Amino acid sequence: MRSSSEFPKIKPRSGDVISGGVFNYFAPAVLLAVSIVMASFITGGCASKESISKRVYKADHSARSGSRSAKSSRKASGKRSLKRYHVLKRGETLYRVARRYGVSVSELKRINKIRDDRDVKIGTRIYLPKKKNVRKTSRPRRNRKTSAYTPRTRVRFIWPVKKPDISSRFGIRSSKKHDGIDIRAPRGTPIYAAARGKILFSGKGPSGYGNMIIIKHDKRTISIYAHNRRNLVREGEFVKQGHKIATVGRTGRATGYHVHFEIRVNRKPVNPEKYLGKRR
Repeated sequence: MRSSSEFPKIKPRSGDVISGGVFNYFAPAVLLAVSIVMASFITGGCASKESISKRVYKADHSARSGSRSAKSSRKASGKRSLKRYHVLKRGETLYRVARRYGVSVSELKRINKIRDDRDVKIGTRIYLPKKKNVRKTSRPRRNRKTSAYTPRTRVRFIWPVKKPDISSRFGIRSSKKHDGIDIRAPRGTPIYAAARGKILFSGKGPSGYGNMIIIKHDKRTISIYAHNRRNLVREGEFVKQGHKIATVGRTGRATGYHVHFEIRVNRKPVNPEKYLGKRR
């Protein structure tokens, strides 16, 4: 029997490659078999063929099971990385997306970290909650009556200008929310109080509104008149329905002469056409 010192010592060099895909697959088994055979020579053949074959089988089995578990973990991680989302298109709102997929608006805002749904731009990815019962439904109709917030109020309104010509309606306009209606009229056309009440504000309004008037009609209902050429009333005054309060202009961010008219109930904008009477 040769001693261990008689076997040549082989040192790997840089650039040496062990070729063959089979060796890569059975690498743990091959290495263990070689080590056991070498040990049997060194110890004088104490390791039997049967024990060697058993150890080789165990090493091969562990290598196969390890590769299977790695593949399954990669597949699982791939599935977890998939996310459901909807790309916001022109004319769509967060409310429509929520109804389309059968989820709540508050849930979409929470998942996508949206504070104000009016700031969501076209092309934004709206991620959906991971639920089995989330199903894509048909798109809701645009002019659906139940989609608008229409609370009851005791206030009876009239049109703020005579022979009104609506140039822009309430709702989504150029992917942004339009909180009122625009009534086209020539420059200097009289603007009337839509209902009796107290002048809550008369002056230069927020950015884009220009000269603006706010009338408080009751504890929860107000009306707004914007882009005025001139305001003819002061804060604190009480006006009757039909009282002349301003003239039509294009102050602020306006492309033409018109009055921007809003009705708000409980501080929320509502569609004025739902509360106005017949055009006069």
